[in-house]
Amino acid sequence: MKKSWFKKLTAAVCIMAMTLAMFTGCQKSDTVKETDAVSGDENKEKGNQKEKPGKPVKIHILNRVNAEVIVEDNPIIKELENKLNVDIEYEAPPINNYNEKLQIAMAAGNLPDIIYNWGGADTNYEQWAGDGLLAELDDKIQNYPNIMATVPEDYWPAIQSTKTGKIHAIPKCNVDNYWGFIINQQWLDNLGLKAPANLQEFKEVAHQFTYNDPDQNGKKDTYGLTYTSADVFPLKYTFGVTDAVKDTDGQYKIQQKKSGYIPYLTYLRELYADGSFDPEFFTNEYNVDVEKLVANTVGMTVSHQIGVLGRLKETPDAIERFTYIGALANDKGERNCYITPSMWGAWMISADADVDKCLELIDYAMSEEGFALMSLGKQGENYNSYDYKTRMVERTEEQTTALNSITSSYFTFTYAKDGASAVVENATTKERLDKYYTDFNAMQASVTTNRIPNIKAPLVTTFAADNPDLVSKLSELEVQYIVGEIELATFEKYLNDTYFPAAEAMNAEYVKWMEDYDAANNR
Repeated sequence: MKKSWFKKLTAAVCIMAMTLAMFTGCQKSDTVKETDAVSGDENKEKGNQKEKPGKPVKIHILNRVNAEVIVEDNPIIKELENKLNVDIEYEAPPINNYNEKLQIAMAAGNLPDIIYNWGGADTNYEQWAGDGLLAELDDKIQNYPNIMATVPEDYWPAIQSTKTGKIHAIPKCNVDNYWGFIINQQWLDNLGLKAPANLQEFKEVAHQFTYNDPDQNGKKDTYGLTYTSADVFPLKYTFGVTDAVKDTDGQYKIQQKKSGYIPYLTYLRELYADGSFDPEFFTNEYNVDVEKLVANTVGMTVSHQIGVLGRLKETPDAIERFTYIGALANDKGERNCYITPSMWGAWMISADADVDKCLELIDYAMSEEGFALMSLGKQGENYNSYDYKTRMVERTEEQTTALNSITSSYFTFTYAKDGASAVVENATTKERLDKYYTDFNAMQASVTTNRIPNIKAPLVTTFAADNPDLVSKLSELEVQYIVGEIELATFEKYLNDTYFPAAEAMNAEYVKWMEDYDAANNR
């Protein structure tokens, strides 16, 4: 009887203990679920109250930085370390032997974590990707919103390795350049003209700039248009003579086969015959066209949206003297501007690195806050206020001078965000900034912007180097045709008998590459 009672008591105690354990366990599990359900920011805040940050992750960066920037005890680097709990080892060899240092580092196999490659997806990048030295980033980059928001969609195919089919680097974005023309506004005013919008108006302005004494000095000493070659590419936009754009029949072709190629050269020939195209266009050295513009000997040359403010160092009254316009309308009234991926190199990540921590660093540097930090330094120390939308920064001359020792365009992880640099070059006053946006907004309203890829078909990229005599002869004959030394029949004979047969394989590969690109990118 006693034994039976004892057994019943023991069983009851065990059941109570098990029930209590289950109840306690359930309560503990519910608590864990509540913690997990807390938002990331709240959870992080609670964690900061209770726990000290873990040991900083060491990140070794190899970058091409100008000598003026001092990386030791750099306040921007220290700010990055504090914000992201990282320990940055920043290696910055001199620019003039950076590539040599890079080659040595890659050959040694003991790679930095983040490595700047100035050539972007060049042959070195392809080699290192093929050798397995670089991390594959395709499955990770989508997790980093600032990277995805900053890097335009069409940059990713440009950085994709042709060897592995993978992405191994984050593009460093440069400014999107909207090519058009810079025009002498004072000459337009003196002659009662408006900025040209189409080919006929452009020809008329060039003529009057040449023959109607636009500078009012009583001398015939001006020309309408100049450049440094026969490749006046904003005019090529108008004639449809642009890579990665289909011809009027809907087919891809190299430029020389396009229906607008001969009309484009003929248009330049007409300008030259009129005397309004600077006869030294094909001998002008780099930037001589701009020097002639500033010297008031020509009225128009090729430029992009920074062209006017970029002239302020040579001529303080540039914003009164010059106007920037976009590409001209074709015979259908269409004004097209073409933008290619404007990468300033790329940030490769080593296969042995803490890839997510490296991406976290780059992602922060591409946020609005990080972009301002990397480009302008710390607010209150290096600048007083900043408007991201207008890119207007308020800072003293002393702050501007001091900034040169802690950052530069080379130092940033992205030079541009939303297509523009952190500040508009030389826009140090509201008047200058207003001039920039007046011209830029008018250009954007007048043209259709088309983003097109950089061609990576091997035969296309190496054609000029593999066929220097052929390409040189083509350039020579283009100039001879423009200046009237040969007739069209002679030029076309060279194209049909010599150039096109030699370029046949390249043209076929180009067409195939573009069709594959369109298919892969749903264009």
